[in-house]
Amino acid sequence: MGAVIERGPRRGTARAAIAAVALLGLLLATLFAARAEARVEGFQGLASSPVELTAFTADATTGLIYGQENEGTAYFRYDPRTNAWNELAPAPIDSGNNGGATYLGGKIYTAYTNNDSELGVYDIASNSWTIIDNPLNDGTTDIAAGHGKLYLAWAQEFFAIDPATGIASSLAAPPQFLPAKEDENCDEGFESWGGLQVVEGKIYGHQGNGCAGFAVYDIASNSWQELPLVPKTLAPGETETEGPVAGSAYNPLTNTYLTYGPYGGESLLRFDIEAGAWSTSTLPFIVGDGAMAYVSLPGIEGVYIIQGEEGTRFTRYTERNVADLSTKLSSKVAKGGKITLSIQVTNNGPERAGGVVLSNPLPKGAKLLSAVASQGTCNPAPALACNLGVLRSGTSAKVTIKVKARSRKVTSTATVTSFAFDSNAGSAKVTTKQCVVPKLRNRALKGAKKALRKANCKPKVVQRYSSKVDAGKVIRSKSRSKFLPAGRKVKLIVSLGPKQTN
Repeated sequence: MGAVIERGPRRGTARAAIAAVALLGLLLATLFAARAEARVEGFQGLASSPVELTAFTADATTGLIYGQENEGTAYFRYDPRTNAWNELAPAPIDSGNNGGATYLGGKIYTAYTNNDSELGVYDIASNSWTIIDNPLNDGTTDIAAGHGKLYLAWAQEFFAIDPATGIASSLAAPPQFLPAKEDENCDEGFESWGGLQVVEGKIYGHQGNGCAGFAVYDIASNSWQELPLVPKTLAPGETETEGPVAGSAYNPLTNTYLTYGPYGGESLLRFDIEAGAWSTSTLPFIVGDGAMAYVSLPGIEGVYIIQGEEGTRFTRYTERNVADLSTKLSSKVAKGGKITLSIQVTNNGPERAGGVVLSNPLPKGAKLLSAVASQGTCNPAPALACNLGVLRSGTSAKVTIKVKARSRKVTSTATVTSFAFDSNAGSAKVTTKQCVVPKLRNRALKGAKKALRKANCKPKVVQRYSSKVDAGKVIRSKSRSKFLPAGRKVKLIVSLGPKQTN
């Protein structure tokens, strides 16, 4: 459940203040309890790391995880598929008192709190290291990558490095985190033991080192904004609460920033970016300055968490939001057998749904003309599926599919799935009828009418004289297309026989 920070009343009677605080506490407790019930989460114990690790990150393309020995140079790789560790080429820089790492373009970039001037660069393909300059001129674990650049923070210094050119640019100064500075142990800005995560066009970061500051940087505007403080929690046997330590991750499926702490504590701290609120869970072990890494690949998806300088235990944290996805399906028929299927997918909440996929196998005998989604992309093979991405609670996405079918009756079924837990998962079905005009020449009028009605058409009889077709039989049917919307009138020209002459 979420942590509640109580603050004293400003003015007013003691009774009113107590009542207000009690009511606020009840509302917050109800809110956090509801969110805790909604989320489906769990921990899976993994093979312990060979040594205490730091400078820990994942290769986003392969799901392989890399980490360096804390207070040492040994370097290791973990494969989530085999749950096994392997030792690699040692790092050229001793990690000292913790380090941070990030993946970019086939390389792992490492930064260290005890090294003011150098960053390590591990080339995955060649299993080799190089060293580049640290523009901060101070050591830090706060390093992240995104949009082709590296980002590093310390105190009120913030830099971007373009690895392709080696050019480092000074960016807007991080916040002072003045509320957090009430703790005499916290400096202004980012501590060396914090965390950064790139989320689309923004960078989220927590102050770290037991301090509670938290902020977001907007890349486009080069500006920072302070966010709600990270909840301070209590370590077993301690009497004073503290904020998180070094290490963070971002889970795009739930849109959450994660960190942990305090020193010697066992709290996993989650910031829901959409809700703008923190909540906590209990880790299976105590932690110190360390790290965590997110892997997105199916079958091994989750946040991988090391114990850090407190030990070698290792776990995978998985979380799934709860959402109720529904589909509405309608159809419209045009001439020539062209059918337009309109599908609306709605997330009825209570939380976001990531990885939303709409599946709509083509009706038997139908030919796909086009498939367009209001967000995401549609893939026609092997079966039509539209990857809609993320649907926030209360939002919808629309998919328009056009097919050409030659059947009187066309049934289409749409099914929606996502990474969220949906206890009410289902599908929508629509049956579309077409007027498929049969061959009617020389058929008796009664039989022709029956055949048209069976073909979802309405007969409209027009009589004419004919010397070639017997009276009461169809000379021909008139329609601009063989395939028409159901219920369309089809003109039957019926013979009156030869015209009588005097």
